[in-house]
Amino acid sequence: MPILDCSVNTCTHYSDNCCCLSNIKVDGEHARQDGDTCCGSFYEESGSASNSSQDPNTQLSVDCDAVNCTFNEDMVCRANHIGIAGSKAKNSEETKCASFRVR
Repeated sequence: MPILDCSVNTCTHYSDNCCCLSNIKVDGEHARQDGDTCCGSFYEESGSASNSSQDPNTQLSVDCDAVNCTFNEDMVCRANHIGIAGSKAKNSEETKCASFRVR
C-alpha cells in the first residue's frame, strides 16, 4: 500500500495530513496531467461531522481510474508515496492526485 499525504483539509475524511478511510479512489480516466485527476472519495466537511471517532491512515489502498498514469496497474495505484492536493476544495474537481505521472 502506498503512503498517502493529503492536504485536502476541507474533506470530511481529512485529519492531520492523512485520510480516515482505508481505501480511496482517484478519478481521471482520460487524464494527461495531474490537474485532470481528482479524489473520487472527497466529501466536503459540513462542520457538523467530526473525524474524532476515526483514526487517520497514512497507508491505504488507492483504486485508480487514471489509466494513463505510470503508477496505475490494473486500476490500482502502485506508487510508493502519493499526495492528494486541494486545500480549500469545495468539490472533488478541486482536488488532484499530485503524484500523477503520464505514461
